[in-house]
Amino acid sequence: MSKIVISEFMDEQAAASLSDRFSVAFDTTLVEDRQALLAAVADAEGLVVRNRTQVDAELLEAAPRLRVVGRLGVGLDNIDLAACEARGVAVKPAHGGNGSSVAEYVLTAALLLRRRAYFASPAMLDGEWPRGH
Repeated sequence: MSKIVISEFMDEQAAASLSDRFSVAFDTTLVEDRQALLAAVADAEGLVVRNRTQVDAELLEAAPRLRVVGRLGVGLDNIDLAACEARGVAVKPAHGGNGSSVAEYVLTAALLLRRRAYFASPAMLDGEWPRGH
């Protein structure tokens, strides 16, 4: 059974669902303990990270069976893409995972700024109701 290492926070139900098909090592302390992380990936074929785990040449060297790195997010600053490509390790970011939330935020922020509601917050918190804003 293929092994997947999850080194940072992930929804526990989502991680558990992987256990049906893979051997899963879900340990959020690995991001803080580099040596333990390097030992954990020694026989892993998959690695799931967020933004703190550094996927670099040292980690790739410690993980000779690694075939894929899943990134829970879209930024790839913590992943050495050239080293992954050279080793034949696919990198899969979670594109579109928060697209609706970003769109909702942009529309809400635009309305708050248009109505100047953001600037009325201190007055409202002081008990006023500045309707003119």
